[in-house]
Amino acid sequence: MGLKTLFTALTLALLATGCASPRLSATDANAYWSGRMAIEVLKEPPETVSAGFELQGSAQTGEMVLLSPIGTTLAVLKWSALGAQLTQGQQQIESSNLQSLGALLTGTELPIAALFEWLAGRPADASGWQVDLSGYAEGKITALRQHPAPGAFLRIALDR
Repeated sequence: MGLKTLFTALTLALLATGCASPRLSATDANAYWSGRMAIEVLKEPPETVSAGFELQGSAQTGEMVLLSPIGTTLAVLKWSALGAQLTQGQQQIESSNLQSLGALLTGTELPIAALFEWLAGRPADASGWQVDLSGYAEGKITALRQHPAPGAFLRIALDR
């Protein structure tokens, strides 16, 4: 599924779900984040995916709700050692891991394990990625991947 097709599916899911917005309840404040994120894939023309999010868990097991600007649920990701599942309205996509569903959703590979470290304010190496945590105290995280091509730029604004 291409990024434009996925974006269209997300938009249709938004329309189908109306105002329904299941929210995560933070069971562990150290493993719960919410805010906004944008991922720009640096190709011609650039492709950007952005959404609000609520995230709970770790790279091994967790759940993420993606939200529209008005707070409606666009998609829900759930993952564990047994696999990962993406739910958009009535459609479900299953995979053996979160990495492949993340790539399907965003159009690029994301460093899942490092991402959880970055969200906790800790630097972590990820092949090809350079993270900037200098704005972490204000809830800002940025990361740039220059290789492999196409590059990608990730921006996260955490709610504080």
